[in-house]
Amino acid sequence: MKKGVLILIIVIALPVLYLGSTILLAYMTEFRPEAVENLDLLYPKSTSAPTIIQDSVLTFLTWNIGYGGLGAETDFFYDGGTMSVAPEDWVKKYTQGIYTTVKQHADADFLFFQEVDRKSKRSHYIDEVDGIKKTLWNDAAVFALNYDVKFLPEPLLHPLGRIYGGLLSCSKFSPIASQRVALPNITDFPRKLFYLQRCLLMQRFRLSNGKELIVINAHFEAYDEGGKVKVEQMALTRKLMEAEYRKGNYVVLGGDWNIAPPDFNIHKWEKEKQNDPLYLLKNNPVYIPGWKYATDNTTPSNRKNNHAFDPKTTYTTVIDYFFVSPNIELLEVKGINAGFAYSDHNPVGMKIKLRR
Repeated sequence: MKKGVLILIIVIALPVLYLGSTILLAYMTEFRPEAVENLDLLYPKSTSAPTIIQDSVLTFLTWNIGYGGLGAETDFFYDGGTMSVAPEDWVKKYTQGIYTTVKQHADADFLFFQEVDRKSKRSHYIDEVDGIKKTLWNDAAVFALNYDVKFLPEPLLHPLGRIYGGLLSCSKFSPIASQRVALPNITDFPRKLFYLQRCLLMQRFRLSNGKELIVINAHFEAYDEGGKVKVEQMALTRKLMEAEYRKGNYVVLGGDWNIAPPDFNIHKWEKEKQNDPLYLLKNNPVYIPGWKYATDNTTPSNRKNNHAFDPKTTYTTVIDYFFVSPNIELLEVKGINAGFAYSDHNPVGMKIKLRR
């Protein structure tokens, strides 16, 4: 009888001890960034990028690379699938495909990347920042950390473990300044200990007319029931952009919005009934009056990860795009259909003209 009670106590105590120690470790090592942090150039000796932008026509690319772990063969447990970490050979294939795709679009003046890992179990500790920078060796590159967790215990049998990643911005020009601007984030305990600390990667570039071009790489909230956090993030971002425009500066925001643009039909490529609230939301049509969304609504930029990608059954949508101030003329925006081969997102390109 005593032996049975002891076994029962151990069976109960072990999960409690595991959970308690995991939460304690997360609390003791929690990533607590400042509201605004200055960022330095990566590999500064590798770039000879000019410090003043002379041309008025500029090109951009934005791409959420899915940390090299969400290529076409994968699903993901957060989105209704079963996988947490893709096999190493898959991740190596995806990251090499990402570098090849980046090389094909290396002539873009500005390149925004989201979900770029440096040392994470989910990407088998491949330094993707280093890989992209080697592809864009002469570009000025800046990295903003937004995910730093020593051990993520989900899912229980195959935990994601160590995560260290963030936003990467590369450019043909050297910035005057680069900053990590913290966004409002998930606050419920203990979830916040294991979650992203989302931010903006905001950079300033000097123009030949004496003004500045402000470029912002963003990855807004996704798993936010009720949308409260996303609304707060968008409000802070709006305040920053309006302040820059009032100074006479030019502003470009690009990245993964995790919400469809206001003029997009969210059921356009619906293969099966879509009930996921993340995909049923649409952005504010008058986010900032007079400003313009730059979207390609003819090419999907994101696919749902509940199963491996299948063009006949997978739900696809548009959640990656740009937003520009009124003193910018939009010349072209084009989604790049990469077939979701290396990421659950496709890249999106844009060409603009600064009205001087």
